Amino acid sequence: METNRSINAPDASAALAEVRRSRARVAWSGYPAWYWLLTGAGLSAGTAAVLLPDWWGLAVVAVVTSGLVKVAHLAGRRRGVCEGWVRSAMTAREVLALYGPAAVVILADAVAQRADWWSPWSPIVAAVLVFGLFTGVGLTFTARAGRR
Repeated sequence: METNRSINAPDASAALAEVRRSRARVAWSGYPAWYWLLTGAGLSAGTAAVLLPDWWGLAVVAVVTSGLVKVAHLAGRRRGVCEGWVRSAMTAREVLALYGPAAVVILADAVAQRADWWSPWSPIVAAVLVFGLFTGVGLTFTARAGRR
């Protein structure tokens, strides 16, 4: 915003707030649907990897994690928004809403397995829940940003 006159504090504050909202709207609406689907599938595959014997689970998680980093890089290039790992247009509330439920399901499944409360179906149920939660929230945020 350029002006030849002086700007008072409320106007400057309002302009900065609008810039932040605009940046977040552009960042969220730029995510392609395949990003949410692939990332949700990767998180659920990592969750289900605990069913594999011996060290195979760890190997699958390592491969899935490297794949998720590549998917995030491709989605960032597709969006055209240059953001690093630390700074992003997501607010803390959005980060919590996006990753929180999936993290709770993953941790609850891990605790249930360590405490022998689990059945053979619990990792599969947890993987499906992780996919649904992460993908659903991500697609919802993207659709909502596109409507603003």
